[in-house]
Amino acid sequence: MLQNKKIDNNKWLLSSEFKKPDKISIELINAEIIKFSKEYSADSNILYLISKITYLFANDPWLKQKEVQSILDIDIKTLKTLNEIIRKSDYLQNLITKSGTANKYWQTISPFCSKIDSSINNKFEYPMRIAVYPGVSCMYYCGFCGRNQKEKYPLSSVNNGNKIFKKILSELDPKNSAISISGGLEPLTNPDLGDIIKFASDHGLRVPLITNAHSLTENYLKKNPKLMKLDSLRVSLYGIDEKSYEFITTVKKSYKIVKKNCINFLIKRNKENPKLKFGLNYIILKENYHNLPKLIDFIDEINSEVNNGPGINFLSLRDDFDTVTGISDKQDHDRKYHLDGLLTDEDRNNLLDVFKSFDNDKRLKNLHIDYGYALHSIKLGVLGKTLKKVTYENMRTFGHTQMSVCIDLYGDVFLYREAGFLNRNGNKKFIIGRVDNDNSLKEVIENFLNNTNGIINEKNDIRFMDPFDHVLTSLINQAENDKNFGIPFEDGPVACRIFSQKINLGNSWYKDAF
Repeated sequence: MLQNKKIDNNKWLLSSEFKKPDKISIELINAEIIKFSKEYSADSNILYLISKITYLFANDPWLKQKEVQSILDIDIKTLKTLNEIIRKSDYLQNLITKSGTANKYWQTISPFCSKIDSSINNKFEYPMRIAVYPGVSCMYYCGFCGRNQKEKYPLSSVNNGNKIFKKILSELDPKNSAISISGGLEPLTNPDLGDIIKFASDHGLRVPLITNAHSLTENYLKKNPKLMKLDSLRVSLYGIDEKSYEFITTVKKSYKIVKKNCINFLIKRNKENPKLKFGLNYIILKENYHNLPKLIDFIDEINSEVNNGPGINFLSLRDDFDTVTGISDKQDHDRKYHLDGLLTDEDRNNLLDVFKSFDNDKRLKNLHIDYGYALHSIKLGVLGKTLKKVTYENMRTFGHTQMSVCIDLYGDVFLYREAGFLNRNGNKKFIIGRVDNDNSLKEVIENFLNNTNGIINEKNDIRFMDPFDHVLTSLINQAENDKNFGIPFEDGPVACRIFSQKINLGNSWYKDAF
């Protein structure tokens, strides 16, 4: 059977420019065309056009239908027909969503497409993903972090803040909303974090936690046994030895502390909740990417110390998105620590060799590695793809409250995740209201959507958006543009944007979404 023939890994999808597909791919694509209509079976132009659309969306999920029409130089009616052929083909859908450089973006996009219409029309729906920021303070001063490094919440705010979190969590439908606990500031500095985790878990929500693990000590775990109710725990790792760790965090002995805490937690995890997934996140910076091979040594060292079962389950690698650099940055100049800048093209080229070595390292056999949006393309051998970013002109007046918001210890609801840092310069405009005894999350969002004019976005405001916020904004803008052009998503080439997947995980760190 044709489907059983060996395909050359669909390498034609990974070229910098569109090239003719390999022979087997051509045969398979043509077979899909025949399924739609035999009249197109001998049409080489149809085959070319469908192959090119597939190539384009496999590598650029943000491409607008108006742009596709211009590239292909065809009329709207023909484009709709081509889209229909592609949309109805499982083979072509797999090529688009799984075989190109945009694979990780497609994994993110799919669940959120169900909220497109309400997002475009600014209609209320509960957010699909809520970032909960319960931290009181942070002991680190990482140069890439956008927080106000002088600020912390008063301890007196913890009790009421945790009540507010529980109130918000009780509003959510676990089938349609997911949460993550992160920061902001370090979540483990909240002395009652375990209560929030248990409450969320008992409500049917899967609970992922992001922490720097500095406070994840044996004593902390004894006082907070409810942490074992987590679905997953991800440690933000800042180095592979004392020197590199102190360089990023500016805190002495932080490396030894975090390493010991990881080992102890894994041993405890294996005893009490083996289903809890544990992993590391490593932000690749200009200053540290050369340490990646040693990172694998670090993982192996930890695993060798865990003598009662599995060790680390996953590793997520992330491109530095927007390092806060230098005193020339007028918005974030008052900082204790700075880094030099983002990765260069040469740096990215060097990463390719490192990622290739991971494939042959037997120590990584049972480790799921998530390369994230931009690093995934480097892993595939394509170097020119950087993280998707919108400009401030493309930021939406009302954000994307139907898809995502973040909430801090005061109950303040922020449009964007990087805005949720206490008293960060300029972030107050992105507070859309406060959840308290009198106001629910629903009421806060509805009031913002129905009774305000939204936000006037300015040039430096993009610093308040993380990669996830940029992805959602790009998705809504694309859908709105396509609709206005006359080819809405339901007439487009990608089926997962129409029949979107149900959200069932707070995050997909430890396995691919599809």
